[in-house]
Amino acid sequence: MLLRKKRQPLTREQSLKSVPIKNRDVEETPTESGQVILYLPRSNVWWVKVLSKIFYIPKGRKVALDELGTTLWNWFDGKATVGQLIKKFAEEYRLTRREAELSVVAYMKTLTRRGLIGIAVFEAPRDKKKKKKQPRKNPSVRPQD
Repeated sequence: MLLRKKRQPLTREQSLKSVPIKNRDVEETPTESGQVILYLPRSNVWWVKVLSKIFYIPKGRKVALDELGTTLWNWFDGKATVGQLIKKFAEEYRLTRREAELSVVAYMKTLTRRGLIGIAVFEAPRDKKKKKKQPRKNPSVRPQD
């Protein structure tokens, strides 16, 4: 952990081009009111099993989504970018772009912390302007007079 390389913070452009992806372990249960209840089972690694014998560790976590959360959850298809989701959210609920961006990003941050979604970030293309390589000088070759 100490030798871990720090990640560069994402640019705004990279953040808006990233794609939210649902955790494949999450089980969705729709309710009668049209909302969704998410269930994320705990991980089955050996140390969690050992700790669950000593301490009470629930078998999973349930998260009930409200109307807005359910709408966004249903839009997470693994293809739509964050920017597209923000635009769609702003149009659907008649918000300004800034209001929609703050709401969607805060909501996605919460879902990411809880392990319900992941964010696929694609790197920006490299600069097309590359430095031309200078010919290496070989000290053993002398110019002729």
